[in-house]
Amino acid sequence: MAARLVMAATWAARAGAAICPARARVNPVSARRSPPSRLTTARASSADGGPSGSGGGEEDDVDGSPEDSSYRPVSGEELKAAVQECREILEEATRIAGEQARAELAAQFLKVPEGVQGSLAVDMARVQLFFQGKGMRPYQAEKVSATLIEIDSIYGDVELLAVKFDRLVRTLPDVDVSEMVFNDPRVLTVKIADAVPRLIELLDMFPLDKVPQMITEAPKLLYETEPIPERFGRTCECIKRVYPKETTEGCKYAISEEPTLMFDLPDLQIFQKDERVDIAELPMAVQESLVYATRNEHE
Repeated sequence: MAARLVMAATWAARAGAAICPARARVNPVSARRSPPSRLTTARASSADGGPSGSGGGEEDDVDGSPEDSSYRPVSGEELKAAVQECREILEEATRIAGEQARAELAAQFLKVPEGVQGSLAVDMARVQLFFQGKGMRPYQAEKVSATLIEIDSIYGDVELLAVKFDRLVRTLPDVDVSEMVFNDPRVLTVKIADAVPRLIELLDMFPLDKVPQMITEAPKLLYETEPIPERFGRTCECIKRVYPKETTEGCKYAISEEPTLMFDLPDLQIFQKDERVDIAELPMAVQESLVYATRNEHE
């Protein structure tokens, strides 16, 4: 059905774009042309009561339709409207055909023969399509599906993932759950009962409007075993080792801007020494995050 729509719309677009302009060019000339003398004679004899019927009709037919008085020239606006309509039909038909083709290919690919257990490749493909349906791009969905199945083959079960995903959406209404899962697929393994106390700790320490984005960028905040206040204290100490004049409030602001610092800074070997640390000694990615997070204090 979709293929027929595409073909019909294509022919309609070609007809509108090629044939109609030709008529628009030819018609004004033919409209000004005087009728043939034989047609004038035939009409005059008919008006005088002469023979009519088949003879006169044959004369009209011989001269062709361009001399038909009912023919009306197509205006430029009408022509543009017709071509635009043809294009819209073609675009819609192409879209429908593409969607139908993708659906048929996906159904064929994911079809498991009767009596045969699903393979790992089929499970990954199903998981990937599930996450694409949640708004992820294909490469994001592919990465997440591979990571989850590496964690545990149980996450090849799309029904289980759907339950866990929807539970996170209900628990974290202001969080972009799709982006959060892409940043750290392990967050799908979190038990909501264990994550809620950590979420409360975050809300007690950081501005309310910052917490959703912090969780999105650093989902590990929901399942890391070290209490949030202790992790924050160690991170703040590291920041002060790089910027000795930094305040606790400044550290809090920096971490709210770059929450991954809570996991990037404290565990670096360089901070095990009891001495000041130069920012140039840090890994490049950590340098960039720290400079961005403290930009207001050190511009």
